[in-house]
Amino acid sequence: MSVRSPICAFLGHVDAGKTSIMDSVRDTFSAYKETGGLTQNIGVTEVPTDRIEEIAGGLLKKFSVQVKTPSIIFVDSPGHEAFVTLRQRGASIADLAILTVDIMEGIQKQTIESIEILKSYKTPFLVALTKIDTIRGFPTVKDASFSDLLSKSGQSYAESLDERLYKLVSDLSNYSFQAERYDRVKDFTKEIAIIPLSSVNNVGVMDLLVMIIGLAQRYIGLEAQGGDSAAVIEEKAVKGMGKIYDAIVYSGTVSVGDRVVSQTMDGLRENKVKGIMRLVPLVESRENFGRYENVKSASAATPVRMILQEPDVLIGTSISVFRSDGEREKLMNEIKSGEEGYNSDEAKGVVVCADSLGSIDAIRKIGKSRGIAIGRTKIGEPSKSDIRVARLNDGVLLCFNVPVQKATESMASQDGVKLISSSSIYNLFERYGEFISDRKRMQLEGELSSLRLPGKIVFLKGNMFRRSSPCVFGVEVLAGEIRPGYRLIREDGKRVGTILDIQEEKSKLDRAVIGQKVAISVDGAVYERNIYDGNIMYTDIEIADIIKFDEISPKLTQDYSSAMGEIRKIKRI
Repeated sequence: MSVRSPICAFLGHVDAGKTSIMDSVRDTFSAYKETGGLTQNIGVTEVPTDRIEEIAGGLLKKFSVQVKTPSIIFVDSPGHEAFVTLRQRGASIADLAILTVDIMEGIQKQTIESIEILKSYKTPFLVALTKIDTIRGFPTVKDASFSDLLSKSGQSYAESLDERLYKLVSDLSNYSFQAERYDRVKDFTKEIAIIPLSSVNNVGVMDLLVMIIGLAQRYIGLEAQGGDSAAVIEEKAVKGMGKIYDAIVYSGTVSVGDRVVSQTMDGLRENKVKGIMRLVPLVESRENFGRYENVKSASAATPVRMILQEPDVLIGTSISVFRSDGEREKLMNEIKSGEEGYNSDEAKGVVVCADSLGSIDAIRKIGKSRGIAIGRTKIGEPSKSDIRVARLNDGVLLCFNVPVQKATESMASQDGVKLISSSSIYNLFERYGEFISDRKRMQLEGELSSLRLPGKIVFLKGNMFRRSSPCVFGVEVLAGEIRPGYRLIREDGKRVGTILDIQEEKSKLDRAVIGQKVAISVDGAVYERNIYDGNIMYTDIEIADIIKFDEISPKLTQDYSSAMGEIRKIKRI
């Protein structure tokens, strides 16, 4: 049985070296042609079998790996964009992901974001541990396997490499992943393989290729799939051709003249394939570098450039071939059921505006993993309607990778809607979490402002500053809190007086909580008449406050309830 090419997507921090790996495989220098050395959009490369064998032939023989796939399809972009755009009805068509990590930087914010995405999609992945040439003591080795590098490196270099590698292993365990250096992995179904490499010196790149081929052929189903579909990953305007689409045929065959179902901003549409150009192997697809050849049809898995009769297809969706009216209706129903909830005013939760359906999928999945309900979602910048829906739901509008007009920000502020905008999903949720925490804190403070709270304090021996009128002495808060205006009672239930002020290092406080040592002035207290060194005192709570406290206690720490329990015993309530 013939097998198709595996589709591999790069994820990771923007400058972790994803494109440099592909430069090494293609023998190109596109990483340095990008603006600021950073990838600006999605790029696809097909690496044929003969190139893989040219680079890694010796290592393939060593590990007894026979290449059965015609090629490997690599997809590269900043951060995670390539992965989430390789999309079929909420799932990724990527067979395997390559998480790139800079050995000197370790896990960074975008790495965390990528890990969360991989977890939510349950996609198998490898870790490419890049830039190992930056560790002191790197030997003058080029075009070599990782094992060749180790055989020529000194003990100090090998130890430094292992130290950094196992720091990464430890960090990955915090995200519930077991990982190990690839040549030490005992079970590839349970451990993530880490491949150390240097793209600049072309060291370890062949190891990465062998691992991809070996794992894809052994553990991933590369047999032909049913249906004829292509994933749309980029839209471009090409002189003389108009709007075209970079895509990957991932199942069946798509041919010129095929009638297809495509997704647009206005819903599902019948469309037609007017032209197909296949990406030349070992050539990068990005506009400045891509070279294509006209073909009549393309089968899975093939990177192509398509011309469609109706050029209004959404990025991150699939175009699917149908050959009868019945097939068309079936396809439309399947797609509709897979996209339920998008642009729905009835969906409850946080409103999201994002740049593509793929981004929305990722935000939804990560939101679900964090217990955050995602409501209405929309592709494109936020509008008045989105603000209205957000106001009626969670009061928050998340904007990912879309422009936000000043007038929109002003409108959201006037309507009491928190608008959070970012080009990082990780940052988006981080800021959302901070906002929700602040909002809960403010709501709690509002509820507590009219409530006398339980508190337990101890008179610190040797900390008498004024004997009376008012009495000033030092205390430590043992549980709950105290505030100015609170009355104090002793363990026997007798009143001590009312707190006038609380000070800490000459600064006045509006409250003191468990663990704080402060000076308090108490009207009505007289030293060695109604208070003494070491006395335990409590705030004097009335029944009305106790009833309110029972409603709000779940929002407070346990020490408040402990103090309240002791006060109720003293007052026999």
